[in-house]
Amino acid sequence: MKKYISFIIAIIIMKLSLFGCANNNEESNQENDNVTQNEGSTISDNDDEDNMDTVEEPQTMGPWEDGTYTATGDPWEYGSEDATVTISGGKIVEVTLRRLDSSGNEVNYDEWTGEEIDGKTYPNLKQYRIDMANEMIREQTYDVDTISGATVSTANWKEAVRRALEKASQ
Repeated sequence: MKKYISFIIAIIIMKLSLFGCANNNEESNQENDNVTQNEGSTISDNDDEDNMDTVEEPQTMGPWEDGTYTATGDPWEYGSEDATVTISGGKIVEVTLRRLDSSGNEVNYDEWTGEEIDGKTYPNLKQYRIDMANEMIREQTYDVDTISGATVSTANWKEAVRRALEKASQ
């Protein structure tokens, strides 16, 4: 009987944890008119007064010193990811996410569009990095959802931004 009850409790916990991890598929580019894309790699927030009351201070870090901070995620077999974060007025106003190959060179994002190239499908890093940067600016934190299909890269981008924000906190 104890095993049966333990099994039921484990199933309930698993279902609740899956429910809590559900991905919210919002169109990030439509939600915040202040977020713009420059040359496909940098996302910036023009710090419009109208949106100041909708952005909450991050609960995980801060306050941040104004400046530009760069950090790298954890290296892995296919390279690494890095991020440059600009803080102005104590807020995240710009995030640049980069995917680096194993030689340390930035990848060609035109090859990372979610399409099959030479028999291999590359995740859509071209769009994922824009969406993730938008979300980090909007939420004012590195702690946003990872993206399925590019889990390692998006987790490393989060880590790189966390490390950059750590530098801004010192």
